[in-house]
Amino acid sequence: MIHASTLQRSKTVFEENKAIHWQSKRVGLLYHSGQLEEKCGDTLEDLRENVCSNNGQYISLDLIAPSAEPFLEMFYAALKNASWECSLQFSLPVILQHNPRVTSSFINHAIIWQRLCDHIIVDDEPGRKTVAVLENVDQASPTVQHEIARLIRFHAAHSIHRTFVFTLDYHSRDQIIQELRDLMDSEDIRRLSREHV
Repeated sequence: MIHASTLQRSKTVFEENKAIHWQSKRVGLLYHSGQLEEKCGDTLEDLRENVCSNNGQYISLDLIAPSAEPFLEMFYAALKNASWECSLQFSLPVILQHNPRVTSSFINHAIIWQRLCDHIIVDDEPGRKTVAVLENVDQASPTVQHEIARLIRFHAAHSIHRTFVFTLDYHSRDQIIQELRDLMDSEDIRRLSREHV
């Protein structure tokens, strides 16, 4: 399930919900196991209302929902639905211009990544609060978790103002790949972004 909403852009004030454990200024964790399930839902709804009522942008992606779309495509579609009125221009590799049937997963991935990053840069406004909730991050595949880590490092490297909130089971931290765990635990995401992006 994808949920995206946005309102008129302006400076916002964002009250950090105490139910979210802030690992850094950019990443927060929200646990939903057992008795915390209802509190997690209430917290996300409060977060959405707070962001939208302050003219911000709120995007939520459930990473275990059945979907044929890769994570980057899901994120790009959510951003476009929330705040974009036209598509960005991008160039196909020469081989595809002459033979559109020749494709590879590597080329397709590179195109999607370029489009997403261009969109993120153009869409960024320092005065607007933007929140991306990635639900059930612990249930996502290692490939998706790697893409999330790369995306967060990209935001940090380019000083793009977006807060990421992960929902996960309290007892499933072992299911998160080390790369993402290191990023979540880091107090200096900017340094990590320069080393890995």
